[in-house]
Amino acid sequence: MNRQLSIPLFKKVLFILFLSTLSAFAQKNDSLKKSEPLRASANIQVTNNGVSLFPNLMLGKPAAIINLTVGKKHIFFEPELRWRLNGEPWSYIFWLRYRPKRTEHFSWHVGAHPSYVVRPNQVVVNGKTENRWVAQRFLAAEFVPVWHYSPKFALGLHILGSKGLDKNYGVQKSSYVSLQPRFPHIGISKEYYLGFFPQVFHLTLDQTQGTYYSQMLSINKMNLPFYLSTIFTYKLKGNIPGDNIVWNIGLNVKL
Repeated sequence: MNRQLSIPLFKKVLFILFLSTLSAFAQKNDSLKKSEPLRASANIQVTNNGVSLFPNLMLGKPAAIINLTVGKKHIFFEPELRWRLNGEPWSYIFWLRYRPKRTEHFSWHVGAHPSYVVRPNQVVVNGKTENRWVAQRFLAAEFVPVWHYSPKFALGLHILGSKGLDKNYGVQKSSYVSLQPRFPHIGISKEYYLGFFPQVFHLTLDQTQGTYYSQMLSINKMNLPFYLSTIFTYKLKGNIPGDNIVWNIGLNVKL
């Protein structure tokens, strides 16, 4: 009697295991279908003048700048690596950004990074003065909401705060608030278009501050990875040391 009862029970167990296996495979297939591929891109720029919106981080010499983006779904690692054209270091910024899904007219992201600005300096080593590369370290965080009116116009607000990690050396605290109209695609012919990105921003570096106008203009051709860009920055008012007018021109390639 017990043996006869155990056979149908065994069949029931096998049937339940079979259904569970099918369900597991179905869920796995669904998850594979919904998973997003890893995305990667890069932009390489060679410029006649290494400029920065922060005057204390300006290079003022020919430079090469590599912007990388690697991410999946909403999380992106976006380092910005800068060198002098002779191969000497300038600065390295390691952004980690979170970008939620964009709606029809609104997007935003937050980000944080450690960064290193490298400069030649004289230091005392074992009682002797030597020329060494010295890195100043920073931590920063940002919040960037953007309202998208159309594919040809958007309006963004960029808020960034930074803290120097080296006491008694360089800027210890900075803030940057910028209003950024965006015109990513201004058609000038069937094949060519302009990207125009002006901004007005207020910058605070420790006890100094200033208000600036800046713009980035790019000239692009459809389906061509190469393009020209230029940056122009003008100090409207303020007591931050640095040139009142800064500009550059760069040759870019998108990968």
